[in-house]
Amino acid sequence: MDRNIDRRGITLIIVGVTTVIVLALSLSVYFTQVGAEANFAEPLCGSASAPDYGFNYDLQQAHWTVDWQDYASEQAVAEVDTILDQLNGDSIAQTMILIKPQEQVGNRVNCAVHFLRYMQLGLPTGERKDNGFVFLIVVEPTRIDVHYGVGLGLPALTASELTTLNRAAEDAYQSTHSMDQALLTLVQGFDTLARSNYAPLISPTTTPETINLPALPSGPLGILSMCGLLCLGVLFLLFMLWMLPKLARSGIGFNPGMGGFGGSRGAGFPLGGGRGSGSSTRGGSGGGRANRGN
Repeated sequence: MDRNIDRRGITLIIVGVTTVIVLALSLSVYFTQVGAEANFAEPLCGSASAPDYGFNYDLQQAHWTVDWQDYASEQAVAEVDTILDQLNGDSIAQTMILIKPQEQVGNRVNCAVHFLRYMQLGLPTGERKDNGFVFLIVVEPTRIDVHYGVGLGLPALTASELTTLNRAAEDAYQSTHSMDQALLTLVQGFDTLARSNYAPLISPTTTPETINLPALPSGPLGILSMCGLLCLGVLFLLFMLWMLPKLARSGIGFNPGMGGFGGSRGAGFPLGGGRGSGSSTRGGSGGGRANRGN
């Protein structure tokens, strides 16, 4: 009888130890998987470091607004493009807007500044160098939170003025629950503010040089000069008529449409060679240097 009891006790102990071991191994595997997923997850915006700051966006975008698809309409984004295209064309500010859900954003001020640097916003040289600007719109369940990053070349834009713009966009969203209205409120206000501080930068245009031909003398001397010029023209024409058959027999042809002579076996040279018309993509062109955000 005692032996049976001992056997049962030993069996229970073995079962218990086995259960603890299995449970420990299961928990170990679980936490290992969770840790691995955390390591491979994308870093939160504003928490990563240079050179890419955790972003993988194309540096040339179809719109000045990025990641808008789940929040705004294409019509509103196109209206924003029209305003920001003109600001960029006038060399006032090269501006982008980034829309992110709150779970993808860490430090919000850093996120705006990092995006400005990553997209290399701002002119690379000249009087308006580093005129890049970014608005960050963080989407929360019932509201939006707007922040900005500003380039070194826009010192006249003060924190108080820009913060007022941010609050106006947040209020527009709160009252209408429309990201379209928030975007237009933000961009229209920024256009007014930026233009009140910076005038369009007009590139100097070169005045074409005029060639003044010497005037022919008047009177009988002028008539003689005109007759002399006509005679020279006739002589040159007769010389060309005499030369063309000889050139043709030697295998060299004259093509007035191309403006010169060419051999019968020579390869033609392409005319032009300039770049085509500008693309519809938008992005930075400078170093993306920023000095502050809010």
